[in-house]
Amino acid sequence: VKKIIIHYIYLYMLQQSLNFSDIMTLDKMGSRYPSRLSFSRSMLRRLFFDNWKISKSKFDLDDNGYGTVVYEITINKNIYSLVCFSQHLDSADRSDRVIAEKWDTAYSLINGKLDDQELNRLRKNVPLQESGRNSSKELILSRANKSVRLFEYVANCLSNGLQPDINEINKVGYLLRTTAVYGSGKFGLSDFDRTRFTTHFDQPFRAEMLAVYIIREFSIHLVEHIAYYQNPSQAVKLDASIKRHIGIGNSPGLGMAPF
Repeated sequence: VKKIIIHYIYLYMLQQSLNFSDIMTLDKMGSRYPSRLSFSRSMLRRLFFDNWKISKSKFDLDDNGYGTVVYEITINKNIYSLVCFSQHLDSADRSDRVIAEKWDTAYSLINGKLDDQELNRLRKNVPLQESGRNSSKELILSRANKSVRLFEYVANCLSNGLQPDINEINKVGYLLRTTAVYGSGKFGLSDFDRTRFTTHFDQPFRAEMLAVYIIREFSIHLVEHIAYYQNPSQAVKLDASIKRHIGIGNSPGLGMAPF
């Protein structure tokens, strides 16, 4: 279907004597909305129609939100795991550039269910990102930093029993911002030729989009957890109408493809 659409776009351009400089402008590109062919839309359709089940199998965070969380994704009889590592990050080490060496959070999407041995191996390697060792079980490697402008603001509001101002939410749009979403064989991860035959992620960027989708969920669980321990007697959870305005930020070009 994609090849046919591209073919007709090309024919239309020839008929109209257009070139890419006429079409690929910020105004025209910015007016485009997601379509049925978009990575996110196609992934969400599969999630819905195939009845994927997503649950937390481990939620081990301290009062400051540091620790380990594991989400399990059940598709038919197969289980995939997204592991999230949250750690303290000094302000001096905070950078959204891809060459950074430390991050607030780090992630990996794994083919299979995690036992303690596998989790310990990932705990030693995933926070290192490019410097770590990955196996063919790992499909995606990613990391993200908290929004300096929004994360603490939302946590403080929730801890005092208040919902954040939707206008402040929309100024930023995310609680966490990825600085890379790696896949397809990079740094020892499963190559796409292997992934598409051994997993349910047989379309380009479907595994990346699933990882980003769950990282977005984790960002909300994380801020609610921190807010609760700041003020257990008054803290509230984020209202569903506000959650719908929260996505995931992206910093460098290495994370742009799945978005």
